[in-house]
Amino acid sequence: GGQDPDPFVEDFGIAFVQRPLLFDAMGVLLQADIRDALAFNPGAELIYRELASPSARQRNVTAAFTGGLGDVKDVEVSYDGEKLLFAMHAPLIEGADPEDQPSWNIWEYDVPSMTMRRILLDDITAEEGQDVSPMYLPDGRILFSSTRQNRSAAKLLDQGKPQFAALDEDQREPAFVLHVMDDDGGNLTQTSFNQSHDLYPSILDNGRVLFSRWDGMLGNNAVSLYHANPDGTDLQLLYGADSHATGTNGSTVQFIKPREMPDGRILALLRPFSGTSEGGDLVIIDTANYLNNTQPNADNQGILTGPAQEAATVNDVRTVP
Repeated sequence: GGQDPDPFVEDFGIAFVQRPLLFDAMGVLLQADIRDALAFNPGAELIYRELASPSARQRNVTAAFTGGLGDVKDVEVSYDGEKLLFAMHAPLIEGADPEDQPSWNIWEYDVPSMTMRRILLDDITAEEGQDVSPMYLPDGRILFSSTRQNRSAAKLLDQGKPQFAALDEDQREPAFVLHVMDDDGGNLTQTSFNQSHDLYPSILDNGRVLFSRWDGMLGNNAVSLYHANPDGTDLQLLYGADSHATGTNGSTVQFIKPREMPDGRILALLRPFSGTSEGGDLVIIDTANYLNNTQPNADNQGILTGPAQEAATVNDVRTVP
């Protein structure tokens, strides 16, 4: 109602992706699938609002680059709050062959100067792979998920075989696995190896990388939480291999976009592979004491019974289509 800002409260900005709902020719709402990491859905934009308030001024960061026909996702903030990392896909080129169309690239937006740059400046290098899910490492490097698979390809060359990007378990698209690079795109290195996708990395307080891994082999078909060192060593399952029937009325859900909270518990988004218009339920998981929702770790056998998961909001959020 026109009240001046509280001088004792520090204001902060908020960044988010704004996108239209997409419908097919019959008017049916199109549904995104977690496993389709390559999907291009035009019309999304990165919006930066100066204050975390509905009435605050906001600016469309990407409109000048996308013309309303590109796609944006996976926004991440720097530790000092002055930069944003995100994945952006330029508009499709009319009449171009599939191999000549733009790819997903990692971009950075500097909030104070209101300027943008693509991390990989060279066009040829940028278009050699599809890059999504970026985040800053504490040492200034950038961790992201990509189809580049450059270490896997190098091993093929060592064996005298042609390079190729391994496809995911559904044979639909190249597998996205974790990579790391300097903030200028140098020293680009593959750090994880998976026949399916490794997505949404974040940093734990102990310095390890937490991420969502799609296990799609040997009859499995689920996204669980894994962790590893930033260089990919000491990979371990963290939580959820047998906790996927924890959605609404026991429906099957996946664990994506994990974040560590200040108390050490993990905040994650529970949603099915598709059918909920990318919506899901936020849950808080006690991974320090549990391996699954009702399975405590060895130190708590016979002491704790669960559940390890609790709702993060007071609302009744459904995880069914």
